[in-house]
Amino acid sequence: MTGRRRHIRYLLTEPIDGSLRVREEVAIERWDDREIVVLSSAPSRPDESLTLELPGVGPRHVLVKVAEAKPIVAPDGSLRHRLRLAVQPDGGNGNGRQTP
Repeated sequence: MTGRRRHIRYLLTEPIDGSLRVREEVAIERWDDREIVVLSSAPSRPDESLTLELPGVGPRHVLVKVAEAKPIVAPDGSLRHRLRLAVQPDGGNGNGRQTP
């Protein structure tokens, strides 16, 4: 395994900014074709793009954009964030992803 991972495999000519968030569970409060409202333990910024994996037979991924984020106190006293997510029009048009 000489030389394995010791050389640069890909180098961007110009760096780009980005962020990665690991999977976390949310509670779905409301869901329709245009909007999904969830309760999350983590905050999000308005206009942040996310991928939401919905329950059902086989995973379904929906591309969404945060329309509104408000901190709330849940019935159990914990701090949560109510996120109003706008379903993106192209949310089900590629990579085997489908909208609800």
